[in-house]
Amino acid sequence: MLQQTLKTHLDYNEDVLSEDTSLELEQFLLNSSWKWGFKSLNGMKRSIPHWSIIFAGPEYKEEKYYDCESELHGIIKKIWQCLKPKYFKDDVLVRCYANAVTSGIDQILHRDDLHPSSKTCIVYANKNWNVDWCGETIVWDREKRQISESYLPKSRSILIIPGSCWHGVRPVSHYCDEIRMSLMFKTRSKDVI
Repeated sequence: MLQQTLKTHLDYNEDVLSEDTSLELEQFLLNSSWKWGFKSLNGMKRSIPHWSIIFAGPEYKEEKYYDCESELHGIIKKIWQCLKPKYFKDDVLVRCYANAVTSGIDQILHRDDLHPSSKTCIVYANKNWNVDWCGETIVWDREKRQISESYLPKSRSILIIPGSCWHGVRPVSHYCDEIRMSLMFKTRSKDVI
């Protein structure tokens, strides 16, 4: 029953972005200046540093959220404008950033935002991803006893989860010589901003 309840709050969609938009996103991220060392604590005692680029909103979760849509530019703005009418018409964008993982970087199981209206939209940015490279987004049950869902970072697809959902990224295999990239849009309902 718990898995069925959780599954109804997840929204996975393939072929959301056009081929051209997806390629433009991948090239933009590959040619961007990534920052090493970002730690997303969110109440945790420790967090593993990772690669990131902040596009809009506060740099840290502990800072006050606000409507940051006006800070978006270029391909990031184009993707948000594509997603917003269908998936976020009653929500406000409060953060937007990209994460990158390479082989050898682990990620701690975490939740993004405990507010009941919060959502995280993960946009997978790699055009090609081999199943042997691992790097799946994994979603856990509330008791953190078992994986309830697992998604490969497939090009042109998105995953929307509640901000309070336990999730993480499975480590990228040492067989992979690519950087695993994802773009995140974090939202809350309009009435709480």
